[in-house]
Amino acid sequence: MSGNDEVPIWNHLEELAQRLRKILFAIVIVTLLFSMLPSELDKMFRLDFEDYTPLTSLFIQMIQDSVLPEGVTLIAFNWLDTFYIYVLMAFIVGFLLTLPYTAYHFFQFVTPALYPHERKSVYIFAGVSSILFILGVVYAWFILLPTMFNVLYRFVYQSRILPFFSVADFFGMVAVGLLGSGLFYTFPLLIWMMVSTDIIEVQTLKDNRKQIFVVLIITTAILTPDPTPFSMLLMTVPFYILYEITIQVLGRLVIKKNVDDVLIRGIKASKEAVERLKTPQE
Repeated sequence: MSGNDEVPIWNHLEELAQRLRKILFAIVIVTLLFSMLPSELDKMFRLDFEDYTPLTSLFIQMIQDSVLPEGVTLIAFNWLDTFYIYVLMAFIVGFLLTLPYTAYHFFQFVTPALYPHERKSVYIFAGVSSILFILGVVYAWFILLPTMFNVLYRFVYQSRILPFFSVADFFGMVAVGLLGSGLFYTFPLLIWMMVSTDIIEVQTLKDNRKQIFVVLIITTAILTPDPTPFSMLLMTVPFYILYEITIQVLGRLVIKKNVDDVLIRGIKASKEAVERLKTPQE
């Protein structure tokens, strides 16, 4: 990049504002469509609105069927609980469905300022972070949340208390569990960035495993949506395994990088020595 390619900061801010407006508009449109379209799309084309069930309602029912323990009844404690959940679920789906569009505008805004090798790193980072986030969400959906709700339900059952729970609390715990697990699984990328920028060394991460494990337990206690140790273990154990894999991989990469640097310096020194031998002595 050269000085001739520089653009005034106000032009960048204007472009950013335009892209953010497009992203927000897309999220609103997809959210509205998901909240209004019927679960059976063929009925819409036939103008048959009998037993009309929106996609959002079907999504809410799917969450209850997949995660909620059998025998539990959800109750709306005020008039706005169900409406709040309906809007929240529609927005979450709208946000997730427009993520590719959001990523497209993000890369279009950032790419002109990057060198080719930096663009490659950004693409790799985006791809790996997406995979890790999805892995965390899938883990929470199939293992963490069902186990958490079943454990909590056993306390209710053994206490002979009627299992009636707030619908807002339930979907709030589901949202926190999915989002927290997804973000938690992207933490290895932060470690990779710190090692890549020489903020911390791999050997330091290996030597401070015990301290990191304590920090990990504290972090999981904050991120897990319930206070029981079962959810903490379900979050801590797989993440610690992921942490160990991360530092082992980074250790190998650092060794390879050091070897490559030594080889490059050796080749450079050899070339300089050959050049000196070829140069006639005065």
